[in-house]
Amino acid sequence: MSIVNYLGCNFTLPYSDESSNEKVIIDIFSDDELVKKHFTTKRIYEVYTDRYVGMSFDADNKDPYLKQSYKEAKESFLALCDLLNGYLEEGDYCELYTCWFGQEEEERNYDFDQTINLNNIDINNISIFEKTLLVIRR
Repeated sequence: MSIVNYLGCNFTLPYSDESSNEKVIIDIFSDDELVKKHFTTKRIYEVYTDRYVGMSFDADNKDPYLKQSYKEAKESFLALCDLLNGYLEEGDYCELYTCWFGQEEEERNYDFDQTINLNNIDINNISIFEKTLLVIRR
């Protein structure tokens, strides 16, 4: 199984050209009924890294075996934030839901939901856990 990220927005994002060198890929998500219950937004996209994997990382996990994937996931997340910064209006938000593929309909872990502000990101204090929602505000 693999981690997947779904991005809920109240605005339209362009789909990524898979032949591009973008760090983050935005793609259509055809079955939004599976994850709709996790979102308050109108549109749902699937988001993954340029290595076609989902982003998940724990700011407290310093396991040396995960160091490279942790670094890549953080870089991809920052690239996503940079992209969103160009679309989010002041006061608007989007939502990033993360889970294991196939577990989209399961209940989310509300204890680890977070909210961040694009105007003040401290990547060292952000974690993206499975079955959680990250609200990204501007």
